[in-house]
Amino acid sequence: MAELEEVLREVARKVLGLPEEPLPSRPWRQLPPDFKTLSPPPLPKGPPGKGVGAPPRPSEEGGLGPASAEQEPLRKLRECERKFQRKAKEVEKLEVKLQRAQKAVQEAERDRGRALEEAAHWRKEASRFAAERDRLGAEMARVQEAYAKLRADWAELEKEVEAYKRSIDALEARLRELEGVAEQKAHLEAELARLRNFKEALPEPFPQEALLRVLVLDYPGLGNRPEERVLALIEGYRALLKGEDHPALRHSNRELLAGEPEGMVLLGLERLLLDLASLPLSRWLRTHAFRLEAWLQAGEQPSSPRLREE
Repeated sequence: MAELEEVLREVARKVLGLPEEPLPSRPWRQLPPDFKTLSPPPLPKGPPGKGVGAPPRPSEEGGLGPASAEQEPLRKLRECERKFQRKAKEVEKLEVKLQRAQKAVQEAERDRGRALEEAAHWRKEASRFAAERDRLGAEMARVQEAYAKLRADWAELEKEVEAYKRSIDALEARLRELEGVAEQKAHLEAELARLRNFKEALPEPFPQEALLRVLVLDYPGLGNRPEERVLALIEGYRALLKGEDHPALRHSNRELLAGEPEGMVLLGLERLLLDLASLPLSRWLRTHAFRLEAWLQAGEQPSSPRLREE
C-alpha cells in the first residue's frame, strides 16, 4: 500500500513539475505496464450457503474471522486501485493542463523572441536616429554660424548702402544745382542772343547798357497778320501797365529789366504804321458805336508812370 502511494506521489510530482525526492528503493518500477487494469485474484469459495465477498462478521471475541482476514488484502487492493484510477484521471487532467501551459509557455517564448527582435530593431533605429540627430545638430550649428555671419555681412552692407544713398543724394543735389545753372545759362544765353538781336535792330548809336533800363518791344514778332500784331501790341501794353504777364511781352527784354522801364523802344514802327493803314481803323474810329464804347470806358483809362499829364 505504501508503495502504491509512493507511485502516485511520483506521478503527481512529475505532472506538477516538482523536484524529485530521493528514495532508497522504488520497487514500483518493476510493476507491469498494465498495472492499473489488473484485476484482483478470485476470492476463495466459501462454504455452501454463504455468498462470496460478504462482509466479514466479527467473532464472539470482537475480532475478524478467518475468511475476513483473507479478504482484507483484496479489499485494500481494490480500494487502492480505485484511488489509483482517480489519481490517474487527475493526472490526465493535469497532463492536459500541462500541455496547455507548455503551449502557452512556447507561445510566450515566441512572443518573447519577437519582442526581443523588435527591441533589437528599435534599439538599432534609436541608435541611427541618435546619430542622425547629432548630424543634424552639427549641421544646425553650422547653419546658425553661417546665418550669424550673413547677418553681420548684411549689417555692413546696409551701412554701405546708406553711405551710397547719401552719396547719391549729394550727387543728385549737385546735379539739380548744375541743371539749374545750365538752365540759367541757357536762359541767359537766350537773353543775350535776344539782346544782340535788339542791338542789331536798334539804330546807331544806341548805348548797350540802355537795354537794361529801356523796354524794347519787337513788333513784327507779335504775329503773322496785321490784326494779330495790333491786338497783341495793345493787350501787351495794357498788361505791362498793370504789372501782369502777356505773350506779347515775351518778344521784349522785360525779364532783363530791374523794376519799371525808364522808356520804351518799338522795333518795326513802319510795320505798325503799315498795319494801321491796311486795316479799316479810320472808318471804325468815325462810327457811332466806337464813340459810344469809348465813352463807356472813359473811367477806365490806363495811365503810364513815364507820362505826366499837364
